[in-house]
Amino acid sequence: MNPIELKSLPVTELSTNVETLDPETSIAKVIGFMRERKLMEVFIDERERTAIVTLRDLLKVDNITSTKVSNVMSYIPKLNPNNNVGDAATLMFEYRIRSLPIYNNRKPVGKIDTGPIIDKVIDSQRAVKVNRLMTSNPITIDEKNDIGKARRIMIRRKIDQIPTTNGEKLQGVVSSDSIVFNMLPVVDRDSKGNFRSSRSKDLVEDYDYPDFAQNDVSDPLSKVLENMKKAERTYSVITSFDEIQGIITHRDFMRILTSQEASDGIPMYVVGLPEDPFEAELAREKFERIVKLIRRGNPDIVEARAIIKAGETKAARKRYNVQVFVMSPRKMYNYRAFGFELPEVFDEVERWGKKLVERSDRGSRRTRADPGSPRGKPDLWVN
Repeated sequence: MNPIELKSLPVTELSTNVETLDPETSIAKVIGFMRERKLMEVFIDERERTAIVTLRDLLKVDNITSTKVSNVMSYIPKLNPNNNVGDAATLMFEYRIRSLPIYNNRKPVGKIDTGPIIDKVIDSQRAVKVNRLMTSNPITIDEKNDIGKARRIMIRRKIDQIPTTNGEKLQGVVSSDSIVFNMLPVVDRDSKGNFRSSRSKDLVEDYDYPDFAQNDVSDPLSKVLENMKKAERTYSVITSFDEIQGIITHRDFMRILTSQEASDGIPMYVVGLPEDPFEAELAREKFERIVKLIRRGNPDIVEARAIIKAGETKAARKRYNVQVFVMSPRKMYNYRAFGFELPEVFDEVERWGKKLVERSDRGSRRTRADPGSPRGKPDLWVN
């Protein structure tokens, strides 16, 4: 199945059973639940909203018995049977999660995970080399460092895996699950556990996995996925002649389905598009026009994103909040616009884009005082 066909596939075609927890559940019980089922995240169901707790969230908890899951959970969008795989992949990529719940009439009826999506992606992308998708030059940590340092890095960088080294040699991978699942006492998992006081000085080598997935930088994606499944991991460390070149995770595979290229080749991501196909396509077209406009004055931009959020007002009207990020190697530009009509909100973003181009045009012609020129008559030069 090619990416275009896969993106339009209903999420119900790849859905699996879903379990949810109560907001009052203690973190200790959440960890036990996730450990038993080998989960990286779990959903928390409330009457009107759905939240998620990931292993990265649990890394922040010091006392796992006195803290309730409601203290660390975050709210996420709900999918419905009318959503397609492209919608799910885009949301999972942007929210840095591996699954989303599917609701029907306010009741959870299933979930969709990255795993089945990746299986379908590989059907048409078997020959693609891993270096096309991997994250290059990942952060690493020496295995003799304390695990508290690894934990802090994961929290700050919002990552779940760090390759471990001895000198420059790859030794293993320390991951968020190896830290979180070891918060539970071995003998009595209902007894008090406090990560900071009891385990932060443990060595990284006591927590890393030596049986991690590993691939060569020249391997095709099909072999990468094969190794990940064999090792039961959601990542693979990419090497070349025993030197770490990168790392690839399930999230990186989602790029194949989330990236849209503007006509001049810039990767674009639009999250939260309206359900109406006409409105969605209009928003995409407007954003592409804005990206092309901004690139006229900033030719080095490498990626653009728009996040659309819709909230209900007292008059039952939708109020749109659109936040735009445009990235270049040197700088990230961002802008936020609000309004009741989505096209008008994007028109406001376009006006901001025009101002960016005008500033770039003014900055491209600057004056400099030339010691050899008469005072008051500087030479002009172009950047």
